[in-house]
Amino acid sequence: MNVLQHTAFLDGAQLDLTKTEYDLLEYLMRNKNAALTREQLINAVWGYHYTGDSNVVDVYIRYLRMKTKNGAAKHCIETIRGLGYVLREKT
Repeated sequence: MNVLQHTAFLDGAQLDLTKTEYDLLEYLMRNKNAALTREQLINAVWGYHYTGDSNVVDVYIRYLRMKTKNGAAKHCIETIRGLGYVLREKT
């Protein structure tokens, strides 16, 4: 990830991410291996004043999973049932 250029790469190829997808991925990466609630993700990515539905997080996690779906990917976004998500490094 290059935060200055607002770009992300997977296996040398640049990912085509929207601003929101990038912001979500960046927050997950900065908090790697930490369980994050949907509320934490909404506050960090959409802002404290966001009044929409919390399922927006689920939708954007799905987008990220589709765009990073690759057997060689080093990270995996895991769902923690009843809580939220965690980005873990694959072993």
